[in-house]
Amino acid sequence: MQILFDTGCLVQALEDLQNSAVLNLCRQETCKGWVASTSVPAILENAKNRDVQSLLRVLAVMTPTAHDIDIALEAEKPFEVELLARLVDTSGLDAVVTLTPEKFSGLPVQILAPGELQKKLDAPPAPVKEVRLLDITASYHEILNAVEKETAETIRSGYFILGPKVAEMEERIASYCQAKYAVGVSSGTDALLIALMASGVGPGDEVITSPYTFFATAGSIIRVGAKPVFADINDITFNIKPEHIERCITSKTKAIIPVHLYGQCADMDPILQLAEEHGLRVIEDAAQAIGSEYKGRPAGSMGDLGCFSFFPAKNLGSFGDGGMVTTNSEELYDQLKVLRVHGSEPKYYHKVIGGNFRLDALQAGVVSAKLNFLEGWTEKRRGNAETYNQLFKDSAMTPFVQLPPEVFPRHVYNQYVICAGNRRDELRTFLNENKIGCEIYYPVPLHIQECFKPLGYKLGDFPAAEKAARETLALPISHEISKSQMEYVVNMIHQFFLGE
Repeated sequence: MQILFDTGCLVQALEDLQNSAVLNLCRQETCKGWVASTSVPAILENAKNRDVQSLLRVLAVMTPTAHDIDIALEAEKPFEVELLARLVDTSGLDAVVTLTPEKFSGLPVQILAPGELQKKLDAPPAPVKEVRLLDITASYHEILNAVEKETAETIRSGYFILGPKVAEMEERIASYCQAKYAVGVSSGTDALLIALMASGVGPGDEVITSPYTFFATAGSIIRVGAKPVFADINDITFNIKPEHIERCITSKTKAIIPVHLYGQCADMDPILQLAEEHGLRVIEDAAQAIGSEYKGRPAGSMGDLGCFSFFPAKNLGSFGDGGMVTTNSEELYDQLKVLRVHGSEPKYYHKVIGGNFRLDALQAGVVSAKLNFLEGWTEKRRGNAETYNQLFKDSAMTPFVQLPPEVFPRHVYNQYVICAGNRRDELRTFLNENKIGCEIYYPVPLHIQECFKPLGYKLGDFPAAEKAARETLALPISHEISKSQMEYVVNMIHQFFLGE
C-alpha cells in the first residue's frame, strides 16, 4: 500500500519516532510512505530539534510539479489539502494519512487516520476482477526518486543527445552484460541495423534468423540490402534450432541472428561453433532478454554483437525508444560509435555512411535509474513463473496447456507464454471477456508476411514456427503482478477448459 502523510501526522510522529505505529509499518515495508517535499519546511519548523533526518529516511520524497502547485493554489480547500489529494490521485497512491480527515471531505481520494491504517492493511483484499497484461505505471512509485534525479540532472546539464549520461549508462550496461563495450542507440531496431552495418552485411549477403520473432529482426536485414534466410525453431523454447541453421548456410551467408525469445537464450554453443567453422558473424537479438543467461554467460556477451531494446514494455524499459549494442571487439566498438553519428569521424568528415542512431540522454538516465532495480524485478518475474507453473499443475491444467520450460537457466520471462492448442483463440477471447490481459506473439510468422513474398517462402515451410503462431498465448507475468491475480488467471483458464 502506498500512502502519503500530511504535515501534522509527521510532526506528531516526530514526538516518538521509534514507537510511531505508522512509521513502523513503513520501516517493516508493510506499506510505503511518502512525504511531499513542500511539507518538509513545516516539519522542520515544528521539529523542535528532533531528528528529522531519521524521519525522512523512512519515507520517500515526492516533489510536486509547478503545475500541481498552481492547481492547488487556485482550489477552494487549503493548499496542502488540495496538493496532497492531487498527488495521491495523479501518482496512483492509495491514501492520504492525516490527523484531520474532515479537512479532505469531498475530495476523490481515500483518507485514513493513523489508527485506521493497520485495520486497512489487515482487511481481506478485494477479490480480483481484472489483471492487466502489463502495468508500466505500477513501478512508478519505486523508481520515482531515482528517475527524477537523473532527469533533473540531464535537464540542468544541457546534454540531451549522447553526452555523459549516455556514457555512464553504456559503462553500466556493459558491466551488467559482462561485455567489454556498449554503445547506446536510438531503438532496439536500430541496434540490429547498426550491428549489421558494423558487420559489413550488405547487398548480396544472406543472414540466417528465426521466422518466429518480432518483425524488426528480419526487417533490419532487408534494410541493409541483404536477404533474410529463415531456419525453423524448437517447438519447446521457440528459439531457432542450430541443426536447421546448419542446413541454411551457403557461400553467401554472412551472419546469424539468433533471437533470445521471451527472455530465454537460444542454444548458443552449437551456433557459435557453426559461425566459427564458416567464418560468420553472430549478432544476438537480446531485445527481450537482458539479464538472461546461457550456461552462466549473459545474453549479449556471447556473439560478436548483442542487441537490446529499451522499449517501455521491456524488463528494462525507458520512457520512450532506446537501444544498446554490446561487443567484446574494440574494432566493432569503434565502428559502432562512428556509424551512429552518420559515419562522421571527426565531426563533418565522413569516410562511411552511417545513420542518426544516437541515444538521447533523458532515456539513458531513465534506464540507469531503473537498472538499480532490474535484478530484484527479474527475481520477482522468475518467482511469478514458478508460481504459475505450480498453480497450473495443482489445477490439473498441464494436459491442456504447455508451460514454458527453463531449458537454459536463467530465463528472465519478458513473457510467460503457454501453448493452448487449437483452442488458443477461444481462450484468448474468454480471458479478455474476464478482464485478463493476454497477447498473441506472433500471429503471423515472418516467412508468410506479405512484404516478404519475394523471398519465396510458403505456408508449411517452417511447421514449428507456424504451430507456435497458431497455439501460443502470453499471460501477465510482470514483477508487479500478485499471487491472487495469478490465481485468478489460472482459475479462469481452468474454468475455460473444464467448465468448473
